[in-house]
Amino acid sequence: MVDAEKSGVMFTCHPSTGDRQIIVESAWGLGEAVVSGAVSPDHYVINPDTATIVESTIADKKQQMIKDPETGETALQPVEEDKRTAQVITDTEVEHLVRLGQLVKDHYGEPQDVEWAIVDGKVFMLQSRPITTISKEDETKQTVANGGHSEAQMTDPSTDSEGKSDDDTEGTDEILVRGVSASPGTGSGTVRIIKKLDHLDQVTKGDIIVSKMTMPDMVPAMKRAGAIVTDEGGMTSHASIVSREMGVPAVVGTRNATEVLKNGQLITVDGDMGTVREGNPADGENESTINQDSVDSVRPQTPVKPMTATEVKVNLSIPEAADRAAATGADGVGLLRIEHMVLSLGKTPEQYIVDHGEDTYVTKLVNGIRAVAEEFYPRPVRARTLDAPTDEFRELKGGTDEPHEHNPMLGYRGIRRSLDNSEPFLCELQAFYRLFEMGYDNVELMLPLVNDAEDIERAKLLMEEVGIDPEKARWGVMIETPASALLIEEIANAGVDFVSFGTNDLTQYTLAVDRNNEHVVDRFDELHPSVLKLIGSTIKTCRELDVDTSICGQAASKPAMVKFLVEQGINSISPNIDAVRDVQHEVKRVEQKLLLDSVR
Repeated sequence: MVDAEKSGVMFTCHPSTGDRQIIVESAWGLGEAVVSGAVSPDHYVINPDTATIVESTIADKKQQMIKDPETGETALQPVEEDKRTAQVITDTEVEHLVRLGQLVKDHYGEPQDVEWAIVDGKVFMLQSRPITTISKEDETKQTVANGGHSEAQMTDPSTDSEGKSDDDTEGTDEILVRGVSASPGTGSGTVRIIKKLDHLDQVTKGDIIVSKMTMPDMVPAMKRAGAIVTDEGGMTSHASIVSREMGVPAVVGTRNATEVLKNGQLITVDGDMGTVREGNPADGENESTINQDSVDSVRPQTPVKPMTATEVKVNLSIPEAADRAAATGADGVGLLRIEHMVLSLGKTPEQYIVDHGEDTYVTKLVNGIRAVAEEFYPRPVRARTLDAPTDEFRELKGGTDEPHEHNPMLGYRGIRRSLDNSEPFLCELQAFYRLFEMGYDNVELMLPLVNDAEDIERAKLLMEEVGIDPEKARWGVMIETPASALLIEEIANAGVDFVSFGTNDLTQYTLAVDRNNEHVVDRFDELHPSVLKLIGSTIKTCRELDVDTSICGQAASKPAMVKFLVEQGINSISPNIDAVRDVQHEVKRVEQKLLLDSVR
């Protein structure tokens, strides 16, 4: 990391369409503000042959992220008035970035997503990874169908600095707002302006979400949306990344969509052109319409997977993203969280059961898990029972009775909540039983936040109550507490088939560091010797007792952790979707080195 004067992201080709253009987004200060969506960055389309900007949108950059000279921490501060609407990067810096982009793309042999920073005129590359949302066919395209930019358009003198031609509005409704084309496709529907999280239940299928920016808590509503429009953010903001993964059209960084657009207004969002227009397409249909050809173009194609003895799986939260997760070539799903399936219902499990009945709740869970199991079959799908803290339930209908806890991460969650409040847990187990009876033998059941064999024995009794035979079903537990790591032998003897490390929780419980507390977050270290010792000893015991081991925590994507785990003999590693290919290659590299060392 460097103390950047200016920073940003560069795509060596268009991340949504594969068009042969270099896309650069930049802002003053550290790049954290760009990636988080806190600042709308400048947006540049660059001709790679001439290293010149052919299209630009200069944002009003009100804030910048800086390094506080006293504390060393990052902080937002206002941008000086004369720099707010000034172009961030110079022509010379554009040339440097183009050379860097070409160098990195040639080195890795595929289009790259590069984070960069500039200090004293020198360009630093902070990280680079493949663009996973385009296919090989898209890389070679010079013209993008369905409203995309072509090379002819790049140099067309009738196109102004915002990419709008003289006849841009001919034969169409008025453009209400413009922004960055973050996710392709066209969606028409009714505006739903979201200013508070408790407004999310107003979003019905096909509505257009309009907000200042999006946050992870908004994902359930984003799944229902016909399109997404935000005031802030660029192509690497949360709204852009999630929209591309889900195949939902999106326009971000409009500056004023929440002010210009009105609740209930009928609009059309063009994710290819970055425009929002009044009304519906010419056919007059009221349902949200998505250009499927354009959506398909952002879905990653199955890559050539490196052959590894250590399985590389994938973490997943949203069933709708199963096809994109499967396209990574992962060996299965190491963690399917059902939290999003439940939270997207807008009610606590208890309230939903009261309002709709147990059978309806079970069916919802079955459908969500089944969608993933079908996509991955016969590759295994490891689904974890509910593990949401009380503060998340409190935001839902029926959540007023949730306990107020000083630190919900240490409180009423995971298996302890499931065993204490067994009605929703029995419904979850019934969902697994139905899936097993339907023939989904690739589904595996995983219990979160266990401490000891007593937790497991109590859970097994409830499994048997709904008809699941623990001797026949494949099931296991999360190792997230020092207690479970230290008592791994008795846990293994309780009959589990596998254990999976949740490194986020295991680290915070081992080091007594609340990962959500800014005062101690700098002490959060998944590679701390104590954490590694617990993981290593657990793997060793499990190998002796013929119990599979896996990791599904955030640390699974760190090269140093991957190296440690492979050397210890872990069975599988499960990172998030965007890290699967990197982990596959890192695992292969470590395994090859171990083989070489053994014969030298």
